[in-house]
Amino acid sequence: MNRRKRSGQSAEAGSAAIEAALIMSALLVAVVGSVETARALWTYNTMLIAVEEAGRYAMTYNHHPPAVCVPQTQAAQCPALSNTPLANCSAWYAQQVLAAYRIPSVGVSVAVDTTTSPATVTICASHSFDIIAPHLLPYGPLDLMSSVTVPMI
Repeated sequence: MNRRKRSGQSAEAGSAAIEAALIMSALLVAVVGSVETARALWTYNTMLIAVEEAGRYAMTYNHHPPAVCVPQTQAAQCPALSNTPLANCSAWYAQQVLAAYRIPSVGVSVAVDTTTSPATVTICASHSFDIIAPHLLPYGPLDLMSSVTVPMI
């Protein structure tokens, strides 16, 4: 009778460890996935703040262009940039806002459209977001883009 009792216990002894391993791996994927989603949303929101601030900057300094700023570079997935002092300084201002939030490698392009009435300025930011653990979650890189169009009043 003791022998039957032992064989029943040994058959169930490892099932708790296997169940724990399955549940822990699912929880790990859920936690890492929610952290990565939060990072992507934070990066997107910061990009949106930067382009909105650059739009306000462009509206404020439209009639009195500031000193010549550093020429901007073309950002991926953004419209063709304009090489004017206002556009270059607006892109520089957006980069300063992004640097304050410590967001690296975000491309900013500013395009001025004078063919519309009133003329508009489009500020666009793009970033290729890659997750921390690409082997754990096989998604990425995500291409984040944020843009705003403001009138030049």
